[in-house]
Amino acid sequence: MRAVSEDRRVRRTRGLLQDALLTVMARKGYDAVTVQDIIDEADVGRSTFYAHFLDKDDLLLSGLDELRAFLSEQQRAAHAGTRNPEEQLLGFSLPFLRHVQEYKKLKAALAGEKGSHVAFKQMQVFLAGLVRDDLALLSRHPGATPAQAEAVVQCTVGALQALIGWWLDSDTPCSAEEVDRLFRQLAVPGIMAVLGPR
Repeated sequence: MRAVSEDRRVRRTRGLLQDALLTVMARKGYDAVTVQDIIDEADVGRSTFYAHFLDKDDLLLSGLDELRAFLSEQQRAAHAGTRNPEEQLLGFSLPFLRHVQEYKKLKAALAGEKGSHVAFKQMQVFLAGLVRDDLALLSRHPGATPAQAEAVVQCTVGALQALIGWWLDSDTPCSAEEVDRLFRQLAVPGIMAVLGPR
């Protein structure tokens, strides 16, 4: 029973610190945030912060790791829900776009050079991993080369990030569902043309 309560305390503390980071980021921007700002907002001690995270970058990346785990679950559910390869593809995209929509206000907070670089690079890595996982689950043409598969991964991730950038920068009044529909219309035919079953 003790381990369960410790796990809950750990999750609660980590959640408090992640929420505090987002709150302070919305006020100050990522670059200006200090560990002291975060612990003041979360109302925890410095030693508590360092028991869970190395620094504010580690705290930021931990939230992205949790998002990736959630999106992986959504992707597996999409593959389990249908046998149609085109419907199986990119099962993570709509939940991801809903997450982006929910946190649109943080775009300005991440606008600092270091904050945007840390988040952008990590997001690029985890989106590429999700697309690779997706392609591994898809019954692909046996003649597809590793170079073709990786080209598909990079083009798909680049297209998704460019579309999100346009969506956020232009203040286009599109819902996550509309952006996802557009993304899928653009990406799925290309993926299927290169790697789909023939």
